[in-house]
Amino acid sequence: MNLEKLEEALSTPPTGTMRALVLEEPGRMSLQQIEIPHPGPGEVLVKVEAATTCGTDLKAFLRGHPQIPMPGVLGHEYSGIVAAVGEGASFAVGDPVMGVHSAPCQECYWCQRDQENLCESIMSTKVLGSYAEYLLVPARIAQLNLFPKPDSISFEKACLLEPLSCVAQGVELLKVREDSRVLVIGPGAIGLMFVGALRLSGAREITLAGRNDARLAEGKKLGAQTCKVDAIPGSYDIVIECTGQVEVWEKSIDYVRRGGTLMLFGGCPGGTRASFDTKKVHYDQITILSPFHFGTKAVRQAREWLLNPLLDLSGIISGERFLEEGKQVFEDLQNGAGLKYVFKPQVPGLRRS
Repeated sequence: MNLEKLEEALSTPPTGTMRALVLEEPGRMSLQQIEIPHPGPGEVLVKVEAATTCGTDLKAFLRGHPQIPMPGVLGHEYSGIVAAVGEGASFAVGDPVMGVHSAPCQECYWCQRDQENLCESIMSTKVLGSYAEYLLVPARIAQLNLFPKPDSISFEKACLLEPLSCVAQGVELLKVREDSRVLVIGPGAIGLMFVGALRLSGAREITLAGRNDARLAEGKKLGAQTCKVDAIPGSYDIVIECTGQVEVWEKSIDYVRRGGTLMLFGGCPGGTRASFDTKKVHYDQITILSPFHFGTKAVRQAREWLLNPLLDLSGIISGERFLEEGKQVFEDLQNGAGLKYVFKPQVPGLRRS
């Protein structure tokens, strides 16, 4: 394509239909042709270059999720190239971008008290639908939490901004010191991100506990000591639970030293209850934290980490997949095969050899 034709293509907003992976109901998804959205004032239309899978999407596939309407296009981790902009948007067509799927209002009770992650409308306007060729980013998110993607990181790595922002929200609440002894339970993608983030935050003694040898090996690459979850040694200044299993929540407190901190990061199914030894909680003065989502400060911290060449999260990406393989991808994740897969929506599915 010559320069004149390229400029013409970039100046013409995409129209017509696009391929999109639609979750119709739990356990059932299909590849469909849907209308390409048109950006309104302040909005940005992104041509998706990469979209990574997420544990929340897996939950939606298995049992539904209150924040993910069905039928609807799945996916909220993304990076890409600006394809069109609405009036007043601060990006230009052709810009490579990376972002998260929400942004606080910055005006409500919680936002005014530096608790943007609890903003009363943070989930009312959000990005959904990155498993498609194009993704519409609402104005509030485009203004606060959409960023230029530098050439120094890949589109795949840029997708990790959203989950790493959740990790940053948790690390922000912890008083991590160089001599902190930290235990991370659960070597999934989030647990591995915690290991990498804690190393960048100064922690020198991190233990990652789990059952999957391959995932524990990734933890070692990120700088953690490893052990099996049923053979955790000693007690720790900080314990971070990343499995979202009630029985692990309840057991986690046994590994916290007197005066230490327990962070319950993994989300359990709604309606479940956990029990703790009240004597230990009280007389050992255990601090219990359970961070939710993220605010703008955490997003910017996560972006800073991603741009740091010392943080190598390549082992978290288990491979590239086509949109046509969506159902198989989530069945693989359900069966423990892989951590995160990256969809390449702009590449039509071709049979692999």
